[in-house]
Amino acid sequence: MAGRGVDIVLGGKPDGRDPKEWQKEHDDVIRKGGLHIIGTERHEARRIDNQLRGRAGRQGDPGSTRFYVSLEDDIMRRFGGDRVGKFMEWAGMGEDVPIENSIVNKTIEQAQIRVEGYHFDIRKHLVEYDDVINNQRKIIYGERRKILSGADLKTNVLTMVKEEMGDIIASHVGENTDGNLDAVVTEAGTVMPLPKDFTAEGLTDLKPAEIQDRLTQQAGELYEKRETELGSESMRILERLLMLRVIDQYWVEHLTNMDNMRQGVGLHAVAQRDPLAVYKNEGHELFQNMMDGVRHDLVHNIFNLNIQRGPAPKQTASPMAKMVNANRGDMKKTAEKVEGKKIGRNDPCPCGSGKKYKHCCGKNE
Repeated sequence: MAGRGVDIVLGGKPDGRDPKEWQKEHDDVIRKGGLHIIGTERHEARRIDNQLRGRAGRQGDPGSTRFYVSLEDDIMRRFGGDRVGKFMEWAGMGEDVPIENSIVNKTIEQAQIRVEGYHFDIRKHLVEYDDVINNQRKIIYGERRKILSGADLKTNVLTMVKEEMGDIIASHVGENTDGNLDAVVTEAGTVMPLPKDFTAEGLTDLKPAEIQDRLTQQAGELYEKRETELGSESMRILERLLMLRVIDQYWVEHLTNMDNMRQGVGLHAVAQRDPLAVYKNEGHELFQNMMDGVRHDLVHNIFNLNIQRGPAPKQTASPMAKMVNANRGDMKKTAEKVEGKKIGRNDPCPCGSGKKYKHCCGKNE
């Protein structure tokens, strides 16, 4: 125990005691030197040792401290204890011979400084690693907060649709129109229903940007049609529910992937690469892939889902509640069978639960 917050009063606490008697014991302890602190080891942090020393000499009272350190203590074995032990063997000193020298104290203090620096670096790296996921968390929570506050997501959805169409065109056509236009039409058809005249032959003379504009225009018209059919309020609800579901699903998977990557990122140090820099770069790439996945799932579902309004479900008791109520009824019936005999509060409950009557069936009496 570091003893932080512990105030040991010389002569004991005066509460409930004769003031003269307590003052006599208090003065007697002061004449003998006050409180003496004995430390059985030196801790890894000097702060803990100072906390222990601080229990003595409080508020002007006298006091003293003395620490005992073994060469087998962890801090000594880690930093130079073997060398001191070999020196003692060379000098012919036994294991029970105490060594009291300023050099030893300085050695221990230097060992503590190195341990504190080591722990500081660990905490510093921990914060730096947490900053990576914390920045991503701010973005995700900001989006969720915007959704839950009832923001209009129509513009966001249409922007995602446009970006998704751009990716589809880029993956099959590229910068020229000599790519696979049939694949563009097929994959765009998985996002939204396309008119019959929207074929690969009709896109041959168009540039990729023009194809994207046509698909975006078609998506906008279809979106307006769906909003008219469902109603603006229902469409806004559909947008929010779908966005929340997709974001939450991908965010959980992303956190798992980030944690798995962090477990093994330290191995990059073997290849003379900074693990933190690798973690930041790969974490950024994973986050971008997650956002692309959110956009992909949202765009591929927004044109295919509907909202159905029905009567509110009836509130039914859970199976656990039914079982508890049944057990209570059985216990009550069992208790009613005991006739002509008064049950004491500390007697075993007649229901057979093994508890006292006051803690079981007689609890509410």
